[in-house]
Amino acid sequence: MRVYTRIMEERCICTALRQAAAKSTAFYDEALEPSGIKVTMFRILRRIDMAKAISITELAKKVGLDRSTLGRNLRVLEKQSLVVLSAGKDARERMVLLTDAGRETLEAAVPLWRAAQRDYADMIGRDALAVLNVILDPTSEQSEPTGGTP
Repeated sequence: MRVYTRIMEERCICTALRQAAAKSTAFYDEALEPSGIKVTMFRILRRIDMAKAISITELAKKVGLDRSTLGRNLRVLEKQSLVVLSAGKDARERMVLLTDAGRETLEAAVPLWRAAQRDYADMIGRDALAVLNVILDPTSEQSEPTGGTP
């Protein structure tokens, strides 16, 4: 018995989303370049700033990364003197805080990020943003872009 395989001619949704994510990341990275950080770093710095001091475990939950991946990112930020790690309430807990340089970098990045947000929203349009919000949070009836205001 022969098995025939047909090549699917439709576009893989997962691949398309991954390509869109890569292009979006590149767009934001280029916009944030004058601040010296990438959008992945911006996201982490913003969450630390919002919390003032936060444990690595809690930060990992908030940014949606596993602890080991976040740890690698934090080491990069620490080498750039943007964050400092300190002991927590018990010896096993590590707290993350922004340094003055981290705060200054974030302050420089926020207007660049806001401009990128506006430009990206204009580029893809309100309808695409509404669909994106449904994909990201299907329980939301919100029609405005997610991401919050730093």
